[in-house]
Amino acid sequence: MPVPIIPAFAEGGGNIISPDGSLVFVLVLFLVFVFVLNRILFKPISRVLDERQTLIEGSANEARAARQRYEGKLADYEATIRQTRAESYRRLEQERAAALEERRRLINEAKQQAHEQIGHARLEIGQQVGHARTALESEARQIAERISRTVLGRTVGGGAD
Repeated sequence: MPVPIIPAFAEGGGNIISPDGSLVFVLVLFLVFVFVLNRILFKPISRVLDERQTLIEGSANEARAARQRYEGKLADYEATIRQTRAESYRRLEQERAAALEERRRLINEAKQQAHEQIGHARLEIGQQVGHARTALESEARQIAERISRTVLGRTVGGGAD
């Protein structure tokens, strides 16, 4: 069976695409579509994408600024806490030192009062011992005189002071 021959090649092996008036029409139509699509589709999409990129960059800048404000406030807060803590420790130390000084003063006052009371008590005891000695000597003489009178039957007059 013989191979069928394609009519375009059958005539002498010419070109499949032949430039004619339709090529100019296709080129003009292509340029019109490029212009129309650019105006209707590509520019609005490009503008929307640009606005979107601007919003994204603006949001990112706002986020960076907010983060910097946050970090600044956090640093201020931490510095305030450190300063307040140091002030609190300093005040606590001052109060502790004042309390220790007050305790020392009260102990010294108590010791002084105790020494004074002991001194007064010693004087009082010394006076009481002296009075008791005098009273005992007097009573001892009286008892000795009674015993002498009772035993001897007479008054003994021996130790006149």
